[in-house]
Amino acid sequence: MKQRSISFGERIKNAVGIEGDTRTVIKPMLQYTATNIATGGASYFFGLYYIPFLVYVEHLTTTQVGIIILIKSLWDAITDPVMGVITDRTRSRFGKHRFWVMAAVLPFVTTFFMTWYSFGLSDGASGNTVMWYYIIAYMLYSTASTVLQVPHTAMLPEMAPDYFLRTQYNSVGYLMNSVGMVPSFLLAAIVLNFVRPQVMSVGGFIKSLIGCFTNTLDAETVPKEKYMLVGLVLAVAYVIPLAITAFGCRERSSAHEHFAPFDRNYAFREYRLVFKNKAFRQYFAISVLYMFALGFYNNAKIFMLSELTDTYFLYGLINIIAGIFEAGAFPLNYAITKRFGKQKCSWITTPFYIASLAIILFLTTPQTPGAKTLTTVLVLLHTVMYNFGLSGIGFTTSNTYPDITDVDEMITGRRREGVIATFSTFIKKVSSGFLGMIVLTGLEWFGVNPSRGSKTALVGTIGEGHHAYELFGSVFSQNFGIKLFSAAVPIACVVGCLVCLRRFTMTKQQHTMIRAAIATRRKYGAVALTDAEKAVCEQIAGQKWETMWIGQPEPDAEAVAPAMTDGKYDLLEEEKARLAKERERAVKGAGNK
Repeated sequence: MKQRSISFGERIKNAVGIEGDTRTVIKPMLQYTATNIATGGASYFFGLYYIPFLVYVEHLTTTQVGIIILIKSLWDAITDPVMGVITDRTRSRFGKHRFWVMAAVLPFVTTFFMTWYSFGLSDGASGNTVMWYYIIAYMLYSTASTVLQVPHTAMLPEMAPDYFLRTQYNSVGYLMNSVGMVPSFLLAAIVLNFVRPQVMSVGGFIKSLIGCFTNTLDAETVPKEKYMLVGLVLAVAYVIPLAITAFGCRERSSAHEHFAPFDRNYAFREYRLVFKNKAFRQYFAISVLYMFALGFYNNAKIFMLSELTDTYFLYGLINIIAGIFEAGAFPLNYAITKRFGKQKCSWITTPFYIASLAIILFLTTPQTPGAKTLTTVLVLLHTVMYNFGLSGIGFTTSNTYPDITDVDEMITGRRREGVIATFSTFIKKVSSGFLGMIVLTGLEWFGVNPSRGSKTALVGTIGEGHHAYELFGSVFSQNFGIKLFSAAVPIACVVGCLVCLRRFTMTKQQHTMIRAAIATRRKYGAVALTDAEKAVCEQIAGQKWETMWIGQPEPDAEAVAPAMTDGKYDLLEEEKARLAKERERAVKGAGNK
């Protein structure tokens, strides 16, 4: 018998490990995760260049940069929770979450550009005036990002209701992040390092191109206009993936939904109720510690390279290696997750992350050519191990979030994706902002504060006569501060993250049982579970069975159909049919459009 030839698309699916029909699963998944190209690329660009841009190009002090990041984070602390409530209560024929994704496209790209160009203000204005411009621009961008990312994250549980389908969505989301990161980095590297006189010869062009990966930033040679150009081009490019999600995805209409009456205490009650969910509290602790580890390292990394190891000339190459090894670890993490569950990949890769940070503790500023070669090798080794090790715990964190919404529904009887999603974005943005202020101000206290035109001028407050200097002598130096924030504190945070992760034990079978019980409760008004099954629900939710919505039968409940059949949990046929019908309708709607 002649074997059916395998298409190129199917080969890619098999290689990556993605399952599902192209029309009903793969296409909606690609449309939903297209937004990750813009958000991943933008956040990566910010992470690489924003602190160097403000310090070395706009000549703000590290404390002023810390203030910018802090105020932006305080603003996030207000807007993120508000947006979570708004998106959950939105009535729209486009869906309560997708409506806001559509509305955020133009504000997101416009404000992104504003954060990289001051429209000539910084040419003659004082440092504080420039600082306030970037505070306002960053707050506007943060608001647009909130309007986009909170609803987009909230859409995931509805777009992917199944346990491992969510893992596929998150896995493809990781790939889309890389799709956005790589072009953003390459474009920035080329534009920021391009030397105009060399364009006239082929050799000069090749030399400039190679230089993109060996010296990505020089305060003396990179004018502000180059950052303006990169910001403009990226802003225009990000419109395309955002539009694919906004106008390609389909979400069921919320135009006729009914919501509880709103009052001034509504938001407070909603978020207080979230913390009654034990699974959420565990997820919250894991996410906070994970973001703390990232925040301390990311804010100190630029100074670790430029001030501690004198390897900033490798910045472009380091970021290429980082992207390769973080993205390259995806197939391994995905395979481990499918076989052993969502926590296992963290235990396998995180030791590499800890070891990479430990390398920094032993680094010193090289004084000889041999020492510089050794330091360069150690920095590159650190980069490889760091990004490979980082991938596992990040994969676990993003894959755990959607399951929390099902536990919340078991407790409250409501779908509150927006409220839960708020914390997914809130944790990332607020923690990074507060940590930025702590790290940048702390580094200045330890003596790291590049002044105008110099990357090595030390103007820290610790010196002879200072009480800390008298007690500890030269221990409290700039190198001590850099190692503290880029290595020691992140190690402590990630160890705490693993401790919390060990307590989070919800399995695929337990999650499927919870979803089946919810479906049964909605159909029949009550659900019958064994004492052991009830104990599992109580252990995951952290509440007594009879106090949760799932354990409170309606007064006129019909005969109960058990959620367990032949020892295997499964959704009711009605629930399966409803989900399949929604997916089919979404695909037809996209095709008609």
